[in-house]
Amino acid sequence: MKLSELKRLPDLCGFISTIQEVETHSTVGRKLLWESDFMTDAKAIEDEFKTTQYLIEIISQPSHKRDLSALQMQFGDIRDILNTLLKLSANDTLNDIELFEIKHFAFSAKRTFELIQQLTNNTLIDNICFYEDIFDKVIKILDPENSGVSTFYIYGAYSQTLVRLRREEAAYSEDPNLLALTQAKIVEVEQEIRVSLSNRLTIYSQSLIDAINTIAYTDLLFAKAEYAMRLNLCLPKISTDKTEYLGLFNPEIKEKIEEREGKYQCIDITFGDYPTLITGINMGGKTLMLKTLYLSQMLFQYGFFVPAQKAHIMVVDEIMLSFTDEQNQAQGLSSFAAEMRQISQIINEISDHKKHLILIDELARTTNPKEGAAIVSSMLEILQEHNVSSFITTHYDITTSCRRLRVKGLKDDFKQNHLLNIVQSNNHKKIAPMENVKFLLKNIDYQLIDDMSDQTPNEAIRIAEMLGVNQQLISKAKNKLKK
Repeated sequence: MKLSELKRLPDLCGFISTIQEVETHSTVGRKLLWESDFMTDAKAIEDEFKTTQYLIEIISQPSHKRDLSALQMQFGDIRDILNTLLKLSANDTLNDIELFEIKHFAFSAKRTFELIQQLTNNTLIDNICFYEDIFDKVIKILDPENSGVSTFYIYGAYSQTLVRLRREEAAYSEDPNLLALTQAKIVEVEQEIRVSLSNRLTIYSQSLIDAINTIAYTDLLFAKAEYAMRLNLCLPKISTDKTEYLGLFNPEIKEKIEEREGKYQCIDITFGDYPTLITGINMGGKTLMLKTLYLSQMLFQYGFFVPAQKAHIMVVDEIMLSFTDEQNQAQGLSSFAAEMRQISQIINEISDHKKHLILIDELARTTNPKEGAAIVSSMLEILQEHNVSSFITTHYDITTSCRRLRVKGLKDDFKQNHLLNIVQSNNHKKIAPMENVKFLLKNIDYQLIDDMSDQTPNEAIRIAEMLGVNQQLISKAKNKLKK
């Protein structure tokens, strides 16, 4: 699926907002970014990574800063004239504006290729001399007076007849009849010149199309390299049997936490062709983990580096999600109905001949625990039968045998006396002070650990108490648990 198609869908995991932060410098580069396809060919992905890594090594050198800045400015001077070039390739006659577009592009593209060659030591673009020769030939056609400027008009150098008629036009300014006759002849001659120029340029149309596509792709590659450096993304290795992340992080959330002078906790996680059940306390980051896995896999398969310190990633044919979808609810579907429709679609798409990554957040969370647990268990069994790389988060107690991970939760060195002070200070407050929330978030360990238990953590009341929830509710809930 092209990025432009994804752009029209709800951005549930922040992938599109992440892509929007990629800074291309040309309109054609931006257009190519949104036309990018989800890649499933490991060789194509690897080639993209090799080139990106090569460009990172180049632009990270301080000595290249000036050349890079010049290239970025030059990218900005490249206009999208693809429609004009397609018209030219169809043997249509171009008008003055379209001829100007081609002349301007030839000048700009030639300078762009020179800067790319200078910055990359002529190692990035194949046949660069061929393109430069094409640009020179196009410029010679559209700049017969060798002015060196990119503006265009029907030059007198194209026709001595035109030169004579223009002199006569100036001389006949006092004679309306002769002036009109001369101007009509000028229009006729100028059109003949346009036809001639278009015919002469037609043989270069495909080369110019290739050139504009090359510039767009080069701009996008530089943008990917800059983006990887800016966010400290890593070069992932392609794996065939498992996906492994060391120091996985969510760029958007990490930035927000660090803006508040907090410390973001990166996560290590490994998985293969089997389902994994994730449990843990409320506010433990389970949903964020799924969204980050989605984000990273998508970046990987659109040819971007990934947010981790180190990564080995399996290529999949499709990523499927089940998250809360406000759009479905707006269409009149209840939360449960929308979710079940998503789950049914996922099951129908599962195939032993395709490799999937399936991410399901809080499956059957809106129904009763008994039936909800049965739905989760059944889904796990289906995923196991088809050896699907998948994750399901839940608060239900699930007895189905499967790989289990649990968010570690409240830190071992958590200060109980501080908790007591918070609870006592909140006894007469209707809402939790913000400092309680900050304190709680600082004292959660988001690390994922193996969990052999079929019981989910029971810390909801404890967390509610920390958040300053009404003490009457807390006391009643505790008493009911004791019964």
